[in-house]
Amino acid sequence: MRAWMVRGGRKGQREQAALSAGRALIGWSEVGDLTNLSREQIREALTAVHPSASNYLIGNWTGQLDRFVNEMQVGDIVVMPLKSDGALAIGTVRSDYGFDEHEHGEHFRSVAWQRSDVDRATLRHDLRASLGSLLTVCELARFGAVERLMKVRDGRADPGPSRDGGPLPASIEELPSDKPTPMTVRELLDLAGVDRRTAQTVAQIDELLHKTGLTSVPAVTEADMDEQIVVTPIARRGQHDQLDAGTFLTDENEAEPAVGYRVLQIPSARRAPVSVSRDDLIADARTAMLEGNYSQLAVVEAGGLVGVITWESIAIAHMHGKPTTVGDAMTTSPPTVAPYANVLDVVAQIESSGYVFVRGEANEIGGIVTIADLTAEFGRDRRPLVMIEEIEMRMRRAVRLRLTDADVERSPANCKTIGRLTLGAYPYLFDDDLNWEKLGWVGITRERLRSLVTLIADVRNSLMHFSPDPLPDDTFAKLEGTLRLLRAVDSARSRRSESPS
Repeated sequence: MRAWMVRGGRKGQREQAALSAGRALIGWSEVGDLTNLSREQIREALTAVHPSASNYLIGNWTGQLDRFVNEMQVGDIVVMPLKSDGALAIGTVRSDYGFDEHEHGEHFRSVAWQRSDVDRATLRHDLRASLGSLLTVCELARFGAVERLMKVRDGRADPGPSRDGGPLPASIEELPSDKPTPMTVRELLDLAGVDRRTAQTVAQIDELLHKTGLTSVPAVTEADMDEQIVVTPIARRGQHDQLDAGTFLTDENEAEPAVGYRVLQIPSARRAPVSVSRDDLIADARTAMLEGNYSQLAVVEAGGLVGVITWESIAIAHMHGKPTTVGDAMTTSPPTVAPYANVLDVVAQIESSGYVFVRGEANEIGGIVTIADLTAEFGRDRRPLVMIEEIEMRMRRAVRLRLTDADVERSPANCKTIGRLTLGAYPYLFDDDLNWEKLGWVGITRERLRSLVTLIADVRNSLMHFSPDPLPDDTFAKLEGTLRLLRAVDSARSRRSESPS
């Protein structure tokens, strides 16, 4: 049994007809009856009807129609996102493919729609994100979608990704070495005892996995924090006869860890962009661009990218005539990049055009990355860096008030002057009893201050290695708490300096 998403039209125009007739309906009526046609024959039929369409677009449409005509089976689960109220309809396929010439040439599958009122929020993040594809027909093959959707269809809660074998162990070393273990990236990080993915922590996780004879699929850097990955054994040479080849990776094809920062790690690259069709009015496109503060919109046909409309293309179209539809003003062949491309390799392309569209797993639009997205992504760690900079400045000023360079040189801080103290050295400075007594800081214990400064030094080192994951909220709280403490110390120093002698 498999699960499928079938959309009821870009504007939901087929949704009510599908629900009332008990069918899953798709477009491409102009192609005619596809009964008993192979994938290649479907491609030929599309090419004959759309001779000017690109190979990319024909391939995209062929894949979707082949899924609907040949791959979908009676008993499969179907999900239809509803544009009308934002809910989901879930049903079960009840017939083979059919073509109804009397209903304007409808390609259909009979479906028993058990529910049409499923709130999207009832699905967990990972499964809900799978419904973001712009394709008209796509398979929901990840995260145990079939079993979970069956439960939701029957009125039960989404249980989340299933895991064989019960709860996870306490560490990576305790993971089973003879079978795959599904888990989220966040759970794998927990097993490794880290909060975020940096170059250092990813290398640490890869080393732990390799020592245990395991690897992750996909790589730990190539999925969202709450997306499911599989930690699976690496079958060594000579083991292939004893092990299920479909379950294990060999050491020859072991997943390579990602190197560099990938496009898909930018949030907007994983969100379907706002789109229009070539038949939409330019006025509607302009309204959408103004409402969303967009500089461009994707032009999509049946899930495939056919062009882009921008403020510049609209202005140029008006210079040459009186355009009324998006097709009159759109630009074909917009810039696209692969999801696993290194961000540094595509920065120049984004700077040149202002944006790039990201191709999805099935060559649909997976997302968009603009200059604003790059700015937000690479600037998001600036706030904690500013806080740490102030912490270090106030720490040095407070220390300089009470201690001398000789005090620093005498301490275990391994530093000769106050000006050369780093965050990592301050805890050793506090270890010196005489120095701590001279500082005279009341209201906080030496152990507490030492632990806070050690944490902040670790956070700063972590931020030096760019990570796709935000700092945990409790880390921000500790940064803010330490800053308040040092501001209070600084304030007390200022009041003492202003008191009459």
